[in-house]
Amino acid sequence: MGISSPDYDDLMQRYLDVCNQAMALNKDRFPFKQILSAAKASECGKIIEVHVVEGLPGASYAMTFGSDGLVFEPHSACSDCNCDREWSVSKGYLEDVAKNPEYYIRNPARIDWEWMYDTPAR
Repeated sequence: MGISSPDYDDLMQRYLDVCNQAMALNKDRFPFKQILSAAKASECGKIIEVHVVEGLPGASYAMTFGSDGLVFEPHSACSDCNCDREWSVSKGYLEDVAKNPEYYIRNPARIDWEWMYDTPAR
């Protein structure tokens, strides 16, 4: 099971806030409308194990895409690790998104949506 820390928890929350705002503000724009609609249909309720690389060794989270957008909790809260897939992301990338929200919100194509792809958990 992965670990978390208040600093990483805050960073992850700020990253997901940007993603959620980008999705909400672009939900009716082509091609984001189609992409987000497909993602909601196929990803809703699935648990993605997020590994933050760089910095805190073993930092990981369980992220879920639900009706209210993306949410997370420390991976250690994921009972019996029922994650559907894994996604590794650099701490530097999360920090860049958190520090430059408008850059990513205005054009969601700049966000790394890799977690949507089918990479089964180990």
